[in-house]
Amino acid sequence: MKPRERVMQTLNHKEPDRIPIDLGATIVSSIAIQSYHELLKHLHLPAEEIKILDYVQQLPYVSEALMQRFDVDFRMVQLPAATISGVEIFQEGDYYAFLDRWGSKLHMPRKGGFYFNWVDFPIKDATMEALDAYHWPQPDPQEVNVKLGQLAKQLYENSDYALVGSAVIGGGIFEQPARVMGMQNFLMSLLSEPAFANRLMETITDIYIESCNRYLDYVGPYIQVFTYWDDIAGQNGWMIRPELYRKIIKPKQKRLVEAIKKKTDAKLFYHSCGATRNLIPDLIEIGFDILNPVQVSAKGMDTKALKSDFGRDIVFWGGGVDTQHVLPFGNPQEVADEVKRRIDDLAPGGGFVFAAVHNIQALVPPLNIVTAFDTAIDYGRYGG
Repeated sequence: MKPRERVMQTLNHKEPDRIPIDLGATIVSSIAIQSYHELLKHLHLPAEEIKILDYVQQLPYVSEALMQRFDVDFRMVQLPAATISGVEIFQEGDYYAFLDRWGSKLHMPRKGGFYFNWVDFPIKDATMEALDAYHWPQPDPQEVNVKLGQLAKQLYENSDYALVGSAVIGGGIFEQPARVMGMQNFLMSLLSEPAFANRLMETITDIYIESCNRYLDYVGPYIQVFTYWDDIAGQNGWMIRPELYRKIIKPKQKRLVEAIKKKTDAKLFYHSCGATRNLIPDLIEIGFDILNPVQVSAKGMDTKALKSDFGRDIVFWGGGVDTQHVLPFGNPQEVADEVKRRIDDLAPGGGFVFAAVHNIQALVPPLNIVTAFDTAIDYGRYGG
């Protein structure tokens, strides 16, 4: 069975020949650059010049050789995330630094650093005057989307892979405000300055809709999956009260979903880390088709129960191996057993794409990574 056919059967809750495999098709199912280096060496694959896809998370564009080694069924048609064209990394004391397209500054330690983190923000005060003065980012120009459309058309016509894309030029509607004013200030504004917080998120939603419209005018006919990320949950549950989410965030997410669905037939992929079990009914109601990363170590995220309760209505993409405990710290047998357990729970009836829980982090033993994907390929076959 060809990859695209396999993926579409899976996304339509049917059993193909085997579960689809993902590594590197999204910025939340990839691998940190340090582990990527070690994995290429372990597999004796070419260590070509590595291009960075996501500066914040330090993710590479995963090589074609590695994707073929792991039978990856997807290819990405997406702009670099959380960066601007020609972004300049500079040194600031003991840190590497850069400014993202929203005007926020990020730092990563020059010694021993694995990721960038937001340290300074353009919106200092939760006031309407601050929003009036803020220099909002613009969607990418037409020539960028024309090139992406050409790439998508070429991949669609000349390969059998399922294509994955996105045009969300920052974090989600809930996430991005924290990236322009700081998490503490934003969370406080939701209660103390609700008109400000609402206008901030409405403007971000408008920017995302315009960006998605421009992108999907060229790419929409060719992609099978469109990704969106918006962390609403933490390790033990909601980051905000559920009623607050449903009142002021969910309607904006729905407005974005409706705009995307007008432009493409692609399945819609929602990423939120953490304990998302109680969020799933809202996602289904909004119109999302896929949940990622299925953080199996978070509260309430038992994969057997998730499949039983929601498997008819939403696809689980991720959850294939726990990246908090088992993958980095287990031995190969423990990794293989974990993968088999998750496949047993999530694969029956289709609706499961194998990927690690979020990105594979730095310092993960390469043998464990190989074991996880080889086990998924061998054990994840349907029909006996």
